[in-house]
Amino acid sequence: MLSHRLSEMSSGRSGIEAIRFLQQHGITNPLRLVKLINDALSFLKLDLTGFTVLTEAASGPYVVTPIIAALSGAERVIALTRDSRFASAANVIAQTETLGALSGAKGNIEIHTGHSPDLFAQADIITNLGFVRPIDGETVAAMKPSAVIPLMCEAWEFRPGDVDLKACRGRGIPVLGTNEDYPGLEVFSYSGWLCLKMLFEAQIEVHKSRVLIVSSDKFGRVIERLLSSAGVAVRLFTDLREVDEEQLSRADALVVADYSREDVIIGPTGDLALNKLARLNRSLTVIQLAGRVDTHGLTENGITVYPGGALDARRMAMTLAELGPRPVVELHAAGLKVGEIALRERHLLPARLAANTQGLLQNVKPEDIKQ
Repeated sequence: MLSHRLSEMSSGRSGIEAIRFLQQHGITNPLRLVKLINDALSFLKLDLTGFTVLTEAASGPYVVTPIIAALSGAERVIALTRDSRFASAANVIAQTETLGALSGAKGNIEIHTGHSPDLFAQADIITNLGFVRPIDGETVAAMKPSAVIPLMCEAWEFRPGDVDLKACRGRGIPVLGTNEDYPGLEVFSYSGWLCLKMLFEAQIEVHKSRVLIVSSDKFGRVIERLLSSAGVAVRLFTDLREVDEEQLSRADALVVADYSREDVIIGPTGDLALNKLARLNRSLTVIQLAGRVDTHGLTENGITVYPGGALDARRMAMTLAELGPRPVVELHAAGLKVGEIALRERHLLPARLAANTQGLLQNVKPEDIKQ
């Protein structure tokens, strides 16, 4: 297991060199990214003074999380990483060091390429981000009893395989969702803009286009609201069996945006058979934002699917980072704020969550989650 302390290392790059390096790795305007981080810290009044944060070190827009924690005063930031299809661990370390130097983050970030329970045992706030997962029973058993796990998503988006919720409850460790509709934050609203971007990339002009959405959760409502405000002829359905043949035959695009649904939506066992869709409208483009569809079968029937590829339930084909770094910065800063509140006001958590107010914290309840 490799370990790197940013306090022991320097990126060795001047300001201009740092900017160019980050631009080469997917951050178009690094100085704007630093500004977005500082704006989010100011808005949320994030103060992690005295706490140890365990999170991930990642690449591109996702490089920000340990930097946010360090800039908000965390005593120690333990960031986990590994080689991935996005970047090597060495490259992630270089990006983190470079953004840390550019932003003025203190040298309290350490990056580890292992997933040792010993590291989790030292943390007060543990995020559920990619290189930190899975947070299984063995990992939970190693945690401090005072630790908290804030989710960088809403409570209803929780994926059981990411965190062993039963083990956390057995040890009294809170697992808390982040209210993405919190006034002034409103991160979930970016979902509508992401769908609009996907439509454009699939060469659906939107203007004069007919768009159908299938969704039984929040994604569909947010997307419909945004597209309607843009003047798009759009209809939202919770089930494709509700759509009549004329609507299907006239549509330019069908947006599948059902994150929480476990079964196949379009396919032999889904709401809509492949041969029926091909018969009614072979010129239709299926936009797969979230939800399971038979992409191979659709393609074999001559129907265009964008972006294509297999997609499991409770996954998005594209993340909000496709729009730019702001959604990532705001959501991850808000998730860390959830962790801060949970630590500082732990004795108030039961009453606060029971009140069900529209604050930043959300309770993750087992009865609300599909296992």
